[in-house]
Amino acid sequence: MKMKKSEMKPYKEILLQLRARLRGDVSAMAEAALARNKSGHGGSVSAVPSHIADLGSDTFELDNTLALMSNEGETLAMVEAALKRIEDGSFGFCTECGGKLPKLRLAAIPYASYCVKCASQIEQDRY
Repeated sequence: MKMKKSEMKPYKEILLQLRARLRGDVSAMAEAALARNKSGHGGSVSAVPSHIADLGSDTFELDNTLALMSNEGETLAMVEAALKRIEDGSFGFCTECGGKLPKLRLAAIPYASYCVKCASQIEQDRY
């Protein structure tokens, strides 16, 4: 039995807000990383750090930024998929077993696509 549109409305609003925030965060991180790369270390004209330790710090910061962007990008993709499930009427059901997702799970993770049992199994299979 499908979830009623009135039941999905609050989740859709939350997902739309989350999508807007994530899009802004990813864009802001990308712009900041590009600006740091263009301006070089410490605002100097040269993009080459003047000390080897600065190079290590710059590399660490860039790696951190890229990892955060990747994580937020993955979350954004899950949010987009959840919004599509709302549109096609399959929201609120596990995409693996078809079981109904508990409202408590959707309240905690509105973009959840798996029930706890299937999510645990997928996580175990991954490692």
